[in-house]
Amino acid sequence: MQDRGPCYSLTRRARCSGDPAVGFLPDALIPKLRRFWAHKACRGEGLSHGDPLFCAASQRRLSKRRVQVLFRAWQLRAGFDRLYPFHALRHTAVTNVYRASRDLFLAQRFARHASPLTTTIYTHVSDEELSLRVRDLAC
Repeated sequence: MQDRGPCYSLTRRARCSGDPAVGFLPDALIPKLRRFWAHKACRGEGLSHGDPLFCAASQRRLSKRRVQVLFRAWQLRAGFDRLYPFHALRHTAVTNVYRASRDLFLAQRFARHASPLTTTIYTHVSDEELSLRVRDLAC
């Protein structure tokens, strides 16, 4: 196994317990974050640990509801046939981790679920994947 250098992560307080919750970041995201942080610095937005990641025009933290409204507006502007709730992004992220790893327990940890049964709700199998798996079954 190769040493790929430092592993980048974000830490925030968990909703229920208040304990630190760590989220690991893909290597490909780091250059994009650096460009974003440079953009924030040019706008005079704070970059310290407690500062908001995304700011409104008033330089204050975007509310959860505002992000949901923006997500819906972006879907309408993009011409989606169906509008998805913001929570669908969580399902997509957990499903992508499961598809990449084929490890339910890794996906469970990524989603911070207490039970792997909860994680199975988030791991959506496509028709193509089902077809490939069924074709390989011995009869």
